[in-house]
Amino acid sequence: MKKTILFLIALFLIVFPAFSGMDAYMIPLSSDIYKDMDALYLISGEGIPSFSRPWSSAEANIIFSRIDKSKLDENGIMLYSHVEKELKEMEPRWRFSDGFGLGAEIESNFEYYGHTNGEDFVIDDDWVYSYEDRKPFLKAGLEFSVKDFFYTYADLQYTMGRYQGEGAVKYDPDIDFPYGIGAIVGKDDDVTIVKESRQYYQSHSINLPIASKDFEFDWPKRALISLGGKNWNFTFGRDKISWGESIIGNFIIDDHVQYHDMTRLAFFTDMFKYEWTNLFFETLLHPESGDAGKEREIRMLIAHRLEFRPSSWINLAISENVMYRAPTLNLKYLNPAFILHNLNNASMFNAIAQAELTIQPVKGLKIYGQFVLDQARAPNEGDSQADAWGVLAGIGYTSMMKKGYLSSGIEFAYTTPLLYRRHTVDFLMYQRSFTYDLDGSTMKLYYIGFPYGGDAIVLKGNLYYRMPGIFETGISIEGMLHGEMDMFKSHNSGNDNNENTDIKDSTPYGNRILESLKVSLYGKYEFPKWWKEMDMYAFAQISFFGRDYYEKTTGCATEKEADIQWVLGLGIKI
Repeated sequence: MKKTILFLIALFLIVFPAFSGMDAYMIPLSSDIYKDMDALYLISGEGIPSFSRPWSSAEANIIFSRIDKSKLDENGIMLYSHVEKELKEMEPRWRFSDGFGLGAEIESNFEYYGHTNGEDFVIDDDWVYSYEDRKPFLKAGLEFSVKDFFYTYADLQYTMGRYQGEGAVKYDPDIDFPYGIGAIVGKDDDVTIVKESRQYYQSHSINLPIASKDFEFDWPKRALISLGGKNWNFTFGRDKISWGESIIGNFIIDDHVQYHDMTRLAFFTDMFKYEWTNLFFETLLHPESGDAGKEREIRMLIAHRLEFRPSSWINLAISENVMYRAPTLNLKYLNPAFILHNLNNASMFNAIAQAELTIQPVKGLKIYGQFVLDQARAPNEGDSQADAWGVLAGIGYTSMMKKGYLSSGIEFAYTTPLLYRRHTVDFLMYQRSFTYDLDGSTMKLYYIGFPYGGDAIVLKGNLYYRMPGIFETGISIEGMLHGEMDMFKSHNSGNDNNENTDIKDSTPYGNRILESLKVSLYGKYEFPKWWKEMDMYAFAQISFFGRDYYEKTTGCATEKEADIQWVLGLGIKI
């Protein structure tokens, strides 16, 4: 059966060449055009492009049109030409006379993973190159468009699932989260969360499922329809989304989540962008047998964002957002122009606001920051709930070097213990993964925004050199302190997740503080094309991951653990 499926996929996709729409085509976040456009902006003195992503091809062309080619030096012109070529390749390659376009792509990625400590590093979060980073062994995509205004895409894949049931260890709810998990899992809910899984604790593993029960059933990972014009776009479907330029993680919507189910409406000009986004989340099934299979409620993020570019050297964005939770959807709450904070119903809504600022004082240099406010005491409010907020700041520099560019950056982030946590409506989410031998669906937990959630102090730096279309190499270093306030910890001083978030303490909270250090060195080489429709690459990464727990009462570090991890990859795309 497995061989038959693979043969049919390959046969179907080889028949059609790849196709992309024009105005409505959505550029996936995995595209290198984002790195190259960011670099082109910095070396040209144009500040930074929009960090509300992904872009449609129409928006990307507006962004690209701001660059004055005549002001670039020889190396800058090389980068300009490469970005221009990338944009042109998004246009349809096979179009019919009536404006209909059709295409497909197929890619295969073989990845090998190894590490030295399979006793302590046993789950996807224990890997620097985690499951969200890993590429599928076989992936196929089908897309078509109508003229320039309609585009649709869907993919399918054959690869290792997130978890394997054989040899897996589950969390014990009575011990590990006896009070539930935030506001999304009650203490009496029956859920399965994996604590250890084979492919992560094995010394060596690959992304090819040998047994059919290890196959990843959760696909498509990307499936959407897009309608668009020169200055607008509407998208409905599943895709990765990101708001902000942080190298650690953005506060409202971040791309560390493998995908979001969403609708997005965006309008953009040379100086302004408005975006209205709704993210839809999974909820637990109703426990009563009479309602088996019915979801208990609706959970969604309603978000709108305004981005201003008053001059070439400054970019300002503000967003106002609410998490919505109710048995049914009331359409009146979807007013995209409403002041969302004034949906003043704590049993249904939790508001969060964010501001972003990026400036470019000189060519090549950017200074940026984000601030997020989840909870603050108003003049007439009581102090039954703790303040919750986060801040990050960073600086980066990019310069041309021979036929490529060198980029560097350093960033600091701080979040208070109860950021994203509320007793009725919070900013936690999960996605299901079907896993044999573990009662079917397992739960993967995420923070919607900042990957480490609240109670974190993080410092990260990176340096990389890239020659577009040829090779890239880089190094990153990340250090973190994280208090005891994780998803499994109750946000209430009385250990009742149905009560207020009243733990008023500074970061890092608690006695047992996680200290971690991650260092990664990677390289990627793109082989010369011997056929214009085919891309091939080789990839390697080696990482050090060390951690321990510092106890405030004793002043000593315990549970010292370290792992050397490596990844080798080879890919081909047609």
